[in-house]
Amino acid sequence: MTRRDFRGAVETPRPAAAWLMSIVASVTLWVTEQLPIGVIALQCLTFAVSFSTRLNPPSFRRSPIWLNIFMVGITTVTIRSALAGNPATVSLAYFSSLAQGLQLLDARPRKSEFVLVALALFQVILASNLTDSVLFPPLLVIFLATVTWTLLVHTLSMEATEAGDPAAASGVIATDLRRMTIGATTAALVLAGLLFIILPRLQTNMLRGGVGPSLSISGFSDRVALGEVGRIRKDRTTVLRVEGLLEDLPEPGESYWRGLAFDHFDGTHWTISAAERVASRRPVSGIGRFGIQLRPDQNARLVVQRILREPVEAGVLFTPGIAERIEGPFQGLERDRNGGLYLPGHGNKRVRYTIWSRASERDAMRLRGDRTVPPLEASRGGRRPATRYLQLPELDPRVAALAGTIVADDKNDFDRALAIRDELRRSGHYTDAPAALGDLDTSPIEAFLLGDLEGHCEYFASAMVVLARSQGLPSRLVNGFAGGLPNVVGGFVEVSRADAHAWVEVHFEEAGWVRFDPTPPDLRLRALDDLSLVARMAQLGSAVELWWFQRVVDFDSADQIGAMRGLWASWQKNRGGRGAEASAASKAGGEPWRSLIAGVDAIVVFTGVAFALAGFALWRKPGGRSGTEVPATYRAAQRILARAGLTRETTTSARDFVRELETTLPDEGASAFATITDQYLAERFGGRHEVDLRLELAALQSAVDRMRLRNQPHVR
Repeated sequence: MTRRDFRGAVETPRPAAAWLMSIVASVTLWVTEQLPIGVIALQCLTFAVSFSTRLNPPSFRRSPIWLNIFMVGITTVTIRSALAGNPATVSLAYFSSLAQGLQLLDARPRKSEFVLVALALFQVILASNLTDSVLFPPLLVIFLATVTWTLLVHTLSMEATEAGDPAAASGVIATDLRRMTIGATTAALVLAGLLFIILPRLQTNMLRGGVGPSLSISGFSDRVALGEVGRIRKDRTTVLRVEGLLEDLPEPGESYWRGLAFDHFDGTHWTISAAERVASRRPVSGIGRFGIQLRPDQNARLVVQRILREPVEAGVLFTPGIAERIEGPFQGLERDRNGGLYLPGHGNKRVRYTIWSRASERDAMRLRGDRTVPPLEASRGGRRPATRYLQLPELDPRVAALAGTIVADDKNDFDRALAIRDELRRSGHYTDAPAALGDLDTSPIEAFLLGDLEGHCEYFASAMVVLARSQGLPSRLVNGFAGGLPNVVGGFVEVSRADAHAWVEVHFEEAGWVRFDPTPPDLRLRALDDLSLVARMAQLGSAVELWWFQRVVDFDSADQIGAMRGLWASWQKNRGGRGAEASAASKAGGEPWRSLIAGVDAIVVFTGVAFALAGFALWRKPGGRSGTEVPATYRAAQRILARAGLTRETTTSARDFVRELETTLPDEGASAFATITDQYLAERFGGRHEVDLRLELAALQSAVDRMRLRNQPHVR
């Protein structure tokens, strides 16, 4: 019988480490939230049944018929998942999870555990493409340790069984072997971390289908229907995490993140109109990682923010004002006629970007000396005023009369716009769930203006645009987010779906587009109460998630270049070589890593300590001896045997060598060498202390001498 055939005939239970490895691999898929509860429950059932009956498996676990029936069921579930429209990665997650359970149930003789290991590894690879959860890294570390341990235990058990002494494996699996497993895993992780930082890499993920459902509301597509934004006001799901880079973020009442601006209104719906023979959206040239200039440099005061945007329908990017420049790991940026920014194909992905925006003009004295005019735009006959910002549907004459009454006493355009805003704030009543407005004869906006002025932000913003346009003030409605809550742990602002908002922009000749918010702010803004322990823990989790995405998940070649520049500048500064210049370079080039890495010396020290600890764990064993050192007694025995021409081949195990010598040495010599070998294995692999074997060495020497004398030719 060959060695392969022998191993295939051995019926030994799987090591318990195999179940731990399988559970950890499965949990990595569970945290992706892509597996239904039914599949997870079935996995748990197979884990429990297979482990509890591993020593005495029932007959169905050895029956090819039953196992093939289970396999047909797994294949059916996988095919149905694919036909239901799930991404390929999710269907593969179904298959690998259920196939892993079937492999654990299979109690037939097997040659190795490599099939089970391959399924577990495949699960981890799928999970890495389905989630960017901060829980994945610790699970990966545990998985590496468990898979290494599973393979070691399986290999040692099979070797011991093949040698005819299955119980010997339990003596070999000692503290030293566990320490070696932990040390090897640690060294692999340290090396992987260094390669991650040093080697160039691309931010691509061909298998990944997104991290979760996108923000699906019409206000962030090319069409807005009155009454839809208010539906998400109670949803606290985070949409944006915003950091101020050059200055602190404004208070919630003055914090706005612009999404899309709409210029055409029919009384019920807002849309973005298209130019003659030109689509409403057009590509913007440039590559995001090198920075894309969106408007000519006008030496205006800019607001600079770094934003992590969660998945949002249509791939809209949000800006704190009129966007001037954007930088991020992407390309293929598009912009519509009203300045809205889109990343096609990125609607179901997290996107991190830095945005430079022009702050809205707030100087009342300057604005009172300015005047409103439609902006100029290109046309076939040259540049002409964009009169679409004065377009109005057919409305009840009382609407224009109401606007005239509101602005009757004002002498300039800014005061007229301010009067309309203040009147709506003063007379309106904010609610997230207004009653249905309008009928066959009255549009919703007419019903709002001529009724009780009760509604949510879209009604107030639409009402101001209608009143302003009726008085010749070019204006448009803007959707986005406003307010947010400060994350005191991470030093950034969290913006949720509940902060969705609509406001108005009015165009002035010198100042450009100026923001006006007609919605009463008292009920719109979320209360800034003292944080409870639960709220602080939630903010801590959000801060860790942001750090994890920025420093690990989205860490690409641009970040590597910036980090290296920052480390070089820090090193030069520490040496006193560049002073203030080095400090400035550090801030400009490596800002994302300034709080994480103080300088190149810190990396050198950390790496040295990590490798020293890993090496010590690999080298040290009880008694202070290296785990690879052969005990002196066994070496002496080998020298005695070598003088008689008896040497151990490298492919021969220690116990096999003992069995070979039983037919060569006298009985007392063979017995003495067997005792020496047992002690050698106990010292080297079992952690036992050295004992006195001088009598056994003497017996071995005597036996070898007699054998040599017996083999010498007789001289006549």
